[in-house]
Amino acid sequence: EPYTIDSRPKKVSRWSNLLFWANVINLSVIVFGEILYLGVAYSDGKFIDAVTVLSYIGFVIVGMSKMFFIWWKKTDLSNLVKELEHIYPNGKAEEEVYRLDSYLRSCSRISITYALLYSVLIWTFNLFSIMQFLVYEKWLKIRVVGQTLPYLMYFPWNWHENWTYYVLLFCQNFAGHTSASGQISTDLLLCAVATQVVMHFDYLARVVENQVLDGDWNENSRFLAKTVQYHQRILRLMDVLNDIFGIPLLLNFMVSTFVICFVGFQMTVGVPPDIMIKYRRALVFFIARPQRTTYLKATIFMNITRATMTDLLQVSYKFFALLRTMY
Repeated sequence: EPYTIDSRPKKVSRWSNLLFWANVINLSVIVFGEILYLGVAYSDGKFIDAVTVLSYIGFVIVGMSKMFFIWWKKTDLSNLVKELEHIYPNGKAEEEVYRLDSYLRSCSRISITYALLYSVLIWTFNLFSIMQFLVYEKWLKIRVVGQTLPYLMYFPWNWHENWTYYVLLFCQNFAGHTSASGQISTDLLLCAVATQVVMHFDYLARVVENQVLDGDWNENSRFLAKTVQYHQRILRLMDVLNDIFGIPLLLNFMVSTFVICFVGFQMTVGVPPDIMIKYRRALVFFIARPQRTTYLKATIFMNITRATMTDLLQVSYKFFALLRTMY
């Protein structure tokens, strides 16, 4: 479990721990094989394969970093959740005052959509090679596809046409699933915590806005003192939130810069010049899409704002242009 709270006693499950560490070890072995393949491909002059496997490695780095940083910050995260429990609205009346249903619907909509799309994405990629083999070669018999694996990695043996292919296919599929699950679970946890912090900020703003002052200074000063204490409590929660999720967010942004670059490069390899123009326009349109303001911090090195996203995509496009020039 990523955190423990008083209302839910800690449950020690050997099966859960075994399953978690088995997936982590499997993912580590797969990414080690990808790193070896990167070195072999670069030494053999296979530039496209090297760029392709770099995007896989970046994907794994993001997933593993998020999982291990949550594990490392488990104590702080538990304290954060306990503090959120203490200020959580109790009873139907307080829930209506805080407008809890509205924030719950918003968070649920974002979480379900994000998790569903991400899961569809990773399993579509994982099963693409085996589905090509089964449909085109085994079922329709219209062309020879051959046995292929979803991810490029180095193997010290020939896995074609023997039973090890199916073992490797299983291990690679669940390695991709593990990396994606690490990213999904961490991002959903961040979304849930951030939504509650925003709910408290909005509630505080409405309280201050709707407060009607009277001539009793003692009463007004008590209201201001209570408001300042509540505000300070929320600010401390925000500092803890940034401390827990700051480094994973920073790594996410750094690795995403190169992954976007590598994916854009792979999209344009072997494409005729007239189609290249369409891809460039599509990339420009893609750069224009993520223009959302956010208030989280990727440690002290980066504020996650709309300008940050623009800079990230600009840097990514510069690397992409450099790769296209070199290739």
